[in-house]
Amino acid sequence: MDIPKHGGDPIGLPDTGSNAPMLDLATGVNPWVWPVPTPPIECYGKLPYFSEALQQAAAQYYGVAAEHILATAGSQPVIQLLPSLASKGRVLLPAVGYEEHRFRWQLAGHNVFRFECYGRDVIAEHICRDSITHLVLISPNNPSTHQVTVDDLIYWRTLLPDNGMLVVDQAFADANPESDVSALAGEQGIVLLRSVGKFFGLPGLRLGFVLAHSQLLAELDRQLGPWAVSGPAQWIGQRALVDDNWQQQMLKTLQCTSTAQAEILAATFRDSDVRCLKSGLFISLVMPLEKAKRLQLACYQVGLSVRVYHCGGEGYMRWGLAKDSDELARRLSLLDPNLLAA
Repeated sequence: MDIPKHGGDPIGLPDTGSNAPMLDLATGVNPWVWPVPTPPIECYGKLPYFSEALQQAAAQYYGVAAEHILATAGSQPVIQLLPSLASKGRVLLPAVGYEEHRFRWQLAGHNVFRFECYGRDVIAEHICRDSITHLVLISPNNPSTHQVTVDDLIYWRTLLPDNGMLVVDQAFADANPESDVSALAGEQGIVLLRSVGKFFGLPGLRLGFVLAHSQLLAELDRQLGPWAVSGPAQWIGQRALVDDNWQQQMLKTLQCTSTAQAEILAATFRDSDVRCLKSGLFISLVMPLEKAKRLQLACYQVGLSVRVYHCGGEGYMRWGLAKDSDELARRLSLLDPNLLAA
């Protein structure tokens, strides 16, 4: 199994020979960072034990009971750990999505199946036909933008065995409030993953939360070990989560920016082979894979770092939001028109 590669890693960028500084649009992280105050020295001078202030802030932010929340160093440690806690079985995942899920479930010895469509009946048919034990979903899906509903999740959970696990990765949900399924927090066999890094523009903070039944959270906490979240991350995260004014203003900013950038990209890559999909923190252009790879290289040449997901014969070119839309438009104008039409 190949280890998944992730967007935004400067080591993986090709040498384009261009002097233009690279504009990183490969990560899908909010370019308007929450204004981080300086943590007090105490955050560094003592071990980061459980923070009641952070727990209560998270409970208020996600609208769930505090006993159904566990703070973690981002979603990634939990994505790696959950497959080893789940009973061995058959796992159903989206064919298009964050590759770490598939990689980690396979690495733990599970038999992985994939579905192409997020339809209620399609997924139900897969669960029943393939005797699926665990279901892993991403909502909003990265990079396809698909979302799932609370009603569909409840229905799919009834089709899984009692020892089955339904995991919903909601790393991008903050910018798409309509996708929030936190109402299911605490339901037996349902695990929701939330990230602070994407919406608040703080991926380096490494802070996330698991929303689940208290028994599973206790086991996750035991496996993750003491001091799993740094003191500065706890202090900063608690303040970011209660900053309601910033959150509401940022939602409006992201919605306007996403809509405007989708229009710019659709106009630039206007082609019958290209579909434009929009979410709160990113836009995906879907096209034949070989075309996506050619256009990605062309974007590198004009200083635009974008991510291409290889999904069979299709490529999902995912664009994070640009803070400077004029600079994005200027760089897009430098692309070879002949290449765009090819």
